[in-house]
Amino acid sequence: MTRRGARVGQALLVLGFALVLVAVVEGRWWALAAALGALLAAAGLVLSPLVRSRVRTGGRAQPSDFPHILDVVRRAHGGLAAWAVGLEHGEIEVAGAARGGGREREDDAEAQLHRGAAIVQLASVDGRVHVARQAGATFVAVGDFPYGAGLLLPQPDVSPGVAEAAVEDLRRFVAGMRLAELEQPEAQAQLVAKQLGALAGGAQTLEGIARAGAELAQQLCQRGAVVVLQEQTTRSYRVVALSTAADTRLGGLTLSDGAPVIRAIQSGIPVVSRAGEDIFGPGLPERRRRDREGTAYPLMDGHFVVGALVLVGPSIPQEGPQTDLVGRLILELGPRLVAAQAVHEAEQRAVRDPLTGLANRREFERVVYHFRQDAQGGGHEPATLVYADLDRFKALNDTHGHAAGDAALRHVATVLLSQIRDGDLVARIGGEEFAVWLPRAALHEGLEVAERMRRAVETTTWRWSGTPVPITASCGVASYPDPVGDVMNLRAMADAALYRAKQAGRNRVEIAGGSR
Repeated sequence: MTRRGARVGQALLVLGFALVLVAVVEGRWWALAAALGALLAAAGLVLSPLVRSRVRTGGRAQPSDFPHILDVVRRAHGGLAAWAVGLEHGEIEVAGAARGGGREREDDAEAQLHRGAAIVQLASVDGRVHVARQAGATFVAVGDFPYGAGLLLPQPDVSPGVAEAAVEDLRRFVAGMRLAELEQPEAQAQLVAKQLGALAGGAQTLEGIARAGAELAQQLCQRGAVVVLQEQTTRSYRVVALSTAADTRLGGLTLSDGAPVIRAIQSGIPVVSRAGEDIFGPGLPERRRRDREGTAYPLMDGHFVVGALVLVGPSIPQEGPQTDLVGRLILELGPRLVAAQAVHEAEQRAVRDPLTGLANRREFERVVYHFRQDAQGGGHEPATLVYADLDRFKALNDTHGHAAGDAALRHVATVLLSQIRDGDLVARIGGEEFAVWLPRAALHEGLEVAERMRRAVETTTWRWSGTPVPITASCGVASYPDPVGDVMNLRAMADAALYRAKQAGRNRVEIAGGSR
């Protein structure tokens, strides 16, 4: 429309000049007046689009202007130096003329520059106003992640009014940086990718990348954020990362069916929790009421939904810069999480039993091997090994089928896991046999754990096809350095103790090298 108006205006301009010439030759004043009017109208048609275009393109600073603008801000406040961070083209540092005083003064000035840059970096991350006073100067910095700007003022006792004036100018400068970069082609995508990479800090693990995504969502929306992923092997939905403002009780939680966040993952459509409905579903007692509402955005890899980014609290506006940035984050985060999840699952397959999800024999032997290396190197920490074997498991398989046997093994794995400490290891090492490794546990502690596991297996009801089926387990316990003085003999001694438990009637615990 602007170009068409300019062309019409130019044509009328030519016609207007022609009419002026005719009017002058003919001497007709009314024609001259009409021609001048046409000339002015044409000029308006030509100039107005040009002015509008100029206002649109020239009203905001371009990234290349910021070093000069920052220096103007510095001089306006009498600053010794100024900094800006977060721009695509790199950091900016401007400084006034160096003051004399020799090598020592130069070193002090260099240290001030480094400290000022560090304070601005901090402000760019936490978004707070920083006023730091030191001998001979005051640092003032503001930030709006990932942007930050700061000044070094020459007075150590800057008045609140002077500091506030500097803060206001720096805030306007930071806002200008954000607007300038957002107007560049593909700026939002580049900005979000840069922010996500900065927060991840080179992390390649699934948890590290998910945590970076949650933290960035919190920075963009000023509310807690949670990343939920679907576990491909178990088809369950698990919280894998939280931002600092989210409820820490959610960490590692496996969500129940029917939760709004699961509906978002299954449908591929954002879901906002309704009044009184917990976005993470039931089963979370004593949650703060304000934490119950939230919005779940599906995380996509191409056409496949892999999880959800949940923003806790009231929903953000449906349109606006904030919504656009969250959309960019979702597009950026989904494929990164899929790549990390593929690596994570490959690593887990190497060390996990696919049926129960416990550690496999290979992982168990690796852990024991490292303990043996430490012991041979002079380490004296105790450790206990418990072998647990299901009683009459073949009869269970023959009676109820192999599907029932598999379900029973998964049930027992869950029971054993519920009885151990953080840092202990439960592994399925073959068939119906489990190994429980208890580092820093002497014999009496290991014996207590083994008895607790045996009772839990016996008393925890397991049903198959609606019918309770009794399950019991026998355990053999061996401890280093007492009574087993050589780590190499731990497994053989635990196996011998397990054999005695079976021979003594099953559903009991025996210890290596003696009777109970």
